[in-house]
Parts: sequence; C-alpha cells; structure tokens
Amino acid sequence: MVKLLRSLLAARNGLLTFFRLLVPRVLGLRTGGNVQAGGGIEWPLGNVRNIRVGDNVSLGRRGWFYLPLNNRQARIEIGSGTAIGNDFVITSNDSIKIGRECLLSYRVTVMDHSHVTGPAVAPVSSGLTAGQAVMIGDKCFLGCNVVIMPGVCLGDNCVVGANSVVTKSFEAGSVIAGAPAKLLRNLFSKET
Repeated sequence: MVKLLRSLLAARNGLLTFFRLLVPRVLGLRTGGNVQAGGGIEWPLGNVRNIRVGDNVSLGRRGWFYLPLNNRQARIEIGSGTAIGNDFVITSNDSIKIGRECLLSYRVTVMDHSHVTGPAVAPVSSGLTAGQAVMIGDKCFLGCNVVIMPGVCLGDNCVVGANSVVTKSFEAGSVIAGAPAKLLRNLFSKET
C-alpha cells in the first residue's frame, strides 16, 4: 500500500511540475530530465532562456529567479542532482553557477550584484551594480537563510552554516559560518 501511495504521489508531482514548467520551457528554459519544481516560482520570462537546470534537480516552492531584461548575457546554471529549498532567491547580472549534487536549504539567496547606493542615491531607482560571477562547487551544503554575495567562489564539498553571509571565496572542503562567514575548519585537513 505504501509503495502504491508513493508512486501515485510521484506521478502527481511529475504532472504538476510539467504544467509549472510549461510556459518557461516554451519561452526557452533549458532543463534536464526528472526536474521537480514547487509551486509559485517566479521566472524571468524575458530572459528565461539564459537559465539552465540539470537532470534530477529539485526546486522548492515560492522561489525567485531574476535576470535583468536589459542584460542578455546574464546566466544562471544549476548542476544535476542539486536540491534547492523553499523561498530561494537566485539573481544574476553576470553569471551564477551552482554545482552538481548540492543542497541549498530554505530561504537561501545567491546574488552576483547589488543595488547602487550612496549619498543622495535612491536605491529604488538607482539600478544594479555590475555583476561579479558566483560559483558554488559540487556537493556543497548551504544551511537555511544563507546569503552568497557577489564574486564568491566556493570549492567542492563546502559546508555553510545557517544564517551565514558569505562575502569572500573559500577553498574546497571549507566549513564556514557567521556574518561575515569565517573558516571554522577544513574537511580535508589532517588536523580535524
């Protein structure tokens, strides 16, 4: 009985994902096979062809992808086997690459740009800063509420603690946490 219920649930989720991704795919979204997408994801329909989602990717509910309409060069790429939790934000003005088999928990934000700010500048109408590419390696884990800032590169197998703000790059195997994130240890170090 449990197997039957699981297969019915999988069929239901597959059908829902088909319809949730229908318009983005018609507009050029490139996805691999067996992609699961939660409800309420906002897609940049004008630039959706600049997003690539690998095989066996799971996208949580109420996520938001953003690519400026006036920047046809901005790109977002999500590697195969990656799972992203609910309420995510991925916004690119240059390039964001998330590796294979990563787990991004709920309310994770990945951005490669910011808003122009300064004295006498209205951030609502000031526009965006130039993008600085972001790269998250394979098999990384980002805890809930993590923010990845512009220009960050995380090597393979990094672990980022909950509520961290990552403002600089870290090598493979780094375990980091804090605001701003600091190195706690390295998974590959002999000293641990």
